[in-house]
Amino acid sequence: MYPVGENESARLDAICELDLLALHPDPRFDVICRTAKALFDVPIALISIVESDRQWFKAKCGISVDGTSRGVSFCTYAIMDDTPFIVEDATRDLRFCDNPLVTGPPGIRFYAGAPLIIGPGLRVGTLCIIDSVPRSFDEEQRHHLQDLALMVVAQLRQAKIEADLRDSEARFRILADNASDMVIRSALDTTRRYVSPAALAITGYTPEELVGTRPLDFVHPDDSEAYGRVLDEVCKGTVRQAVSRQRYRRKDGSWTWVEATFSLTHDPKTGVADGYVAAVRDVNERMVAERRIAHMARHDALTDLANRTLFQERLSQEIARARRYGGQFAVLCMDLDRFKAVNDTLGHQAGDSVLKTIAERMRHLIRTEDILARFGGDEFMILLTGGNQPDSAGTLSQRLIKAVREPIDIDGVMVTVGLSIGISFGPQSGLDADGLYRQADLALYRSKAEGRNTYRFHDSCEPAEDAAPVLAESA
Repeated sequence: MYPVGENESARLDAICELDLLALHPDPRFDVICRTAKALFDVPIALISIVESDRQWFKAKCGISVDGTSRGVSFCTYAIMDDTPFIVEDATRDLRFCDNPLVTGPPGIRFYAGAPLIIGPGLRVGTLCIIDSVPRSFDEEQRHHLQDLALMVVAQLRQAKIEADLRDSEARFRILADNASDMVIRSALDTTRRYVSPAALAITGYTPEELVGTRPLDFVHPDDSEAYGRVLDEVCKGTVRQAVSRQRYRRKDGSWTWVEATFSLTHDPKTGVADGYVAAVRDVNERMVAERRIAHMARHDALTDLANRTLFQERLSQEIARARRYGGQFAVLCMDLDRFKAVNDTLGHQAGDSVLKTIAERMRHLIRTEDILARFGGDEFMILLTGGNQPDSAGTLSQRLIKAVREPIDIDGVMVTVGLSIGISFGPQSGLDADGLYRQADLALYRSKAEGRNTYRFHDSCEPAEDAAPVLAESA
């Protein structure tokens, strides 16, 4: 008769809550099994989930069966304690000497199992290793087995989180369910002592090529300082666990984003920190998606110019800089002339083509330190920093008007539009964003009222002396 814990009902509920009964393969657990098999040099390694009447294997190495009855399960004993359960020679243990798993296939002689503890008193299964010959198992090995069991528990919890967030994070999900983590055991000087086989898929290097190396040698120069600080904090014991993202150099010279989770380890005899275990996963697709979403949130979908949000952020930064250090800047509010006629006569698709062409022309006239934005429709804004204001704003306005009024070929039809511009200045017009918008908008209305295809400064009702000539146009 196998032992039954006091919290058996709660334990089984926890199995259901974590959705452990899902039978689909998960390579993240396979990699930990392979790691345990290699680390302890045993023929069999298992992640066993123990139910009320059976045990079944979430992941396995070196055995073909998918599970056993609970009555013959060694893992039933392993889940009863907080520390690894060790059987050095099953033929000499009265609990197991007549067990069919000992007397028949797979001929178990040695067993070591660490409980998978997901909460106080809640043990859902074990990470265990098995051998067909008797063997001893020291404290350091127990500690390593416990470390790997902690990683299994972390993966179980992560799998649950991913399931709960699958719908809301569809854009950001990586193919973690179909990819293995790279598990690394390193000394305190960050030298890699063990690297799992998943290294080949993530980095292009075999595990043998990475053993003896240090991670900073493979990290992108732009990420190395921050990554080095994380490693230093872990190895000095400032933190016991840490997560970082950085770019790793692959063997072919390309770079891939990875997320590394570090756990500090200690010598079981002395309690002194002796290194760390890291789980590394490829998050390149997720990082690309996040950057794409962040770009879309601050850029116009049609022209790829900055949108209102990004423009306001940059203007706020420029206002703060002017308050602190002084200096001048200009806000240009721009509106296309005769654009409505294009939409009305040629359609909105032609209008979109005109907008994209105009945006590209204006983009080429803007310095990298300035910002050009589309606020919607045919309304554009420019933040012009530094320079000799208002002369710089006037010169740029002339060039913009000239570039915009060049004819545009829309499927054989030559289209011409104009550009009216209103300009306000900081700090002359104040250092309030809304006020600067209003001043530039008022100047734009004067520009349109006084002939269009020209520009006006907010503090003058007369056209600027160097304003672009007004072209005759229909209202």
